[in-house]
Amino acid sequence: MKVDERNLSTITRMWTILKGVLIHPYTVWILRIVLGGIFIYASWDKLLNPEQFARAVQNYRILPHPGLNIIAVTLPWVELVCGILLVAGFLTRGAAIIISGLLTVFVLALGSAMIRGIDTSCGCFSSQGTHPITFLFLVRDAVFLVVALHVFFYDRKIAGLASLILRRTIP
Repeated sequence: MKVDERNLSTITRMWTILKGVLIHPYTVWILRIVLGGIFIYASWDKLLNPEQFARAVQNYRILPHPGLNIIAVTLPWVELVCGILLVAGFLTRGAAIIISGLLTVFVLALGSAMIRGIDTSCGCFSSQGTHPITFLFLVRDAVFLVVALHVFFYDRKIAGLASLILRRTIP
């Protein structure tokens, strides 16, 4: 099969442009702010209603009963702190890798519940959710995972506290 060099050249140019846009500092900055905002928003209802969130976690039938309360109390705080760190642009790599770990667990929990046929609500943004989990929830969390990893690898800490602190401490 003969490859047309003009098409290959066009594809190469398009890939170079797309790659440049994806790793551009402002693109990563926007992704960092959006992801941080999503996690701040996701934590809010769970912080206000830990009992309901514990029930949502229990519905997945993964954790033993004593572990439910620990998760229901700590997970929303981890989401909130990591979200704030991403928005603030401080310790972004640490926050992004923690969020990546959380999202990996979320994807596995959603997939496990779907495979086992458990009919439950996600508990993702509201502990009293009425929407049953679907494949779209799994895809959404997988996309968030890709974004978190992208921030981890390509964030240049523009427009954040880290860049302000570095500017003031370096003569």
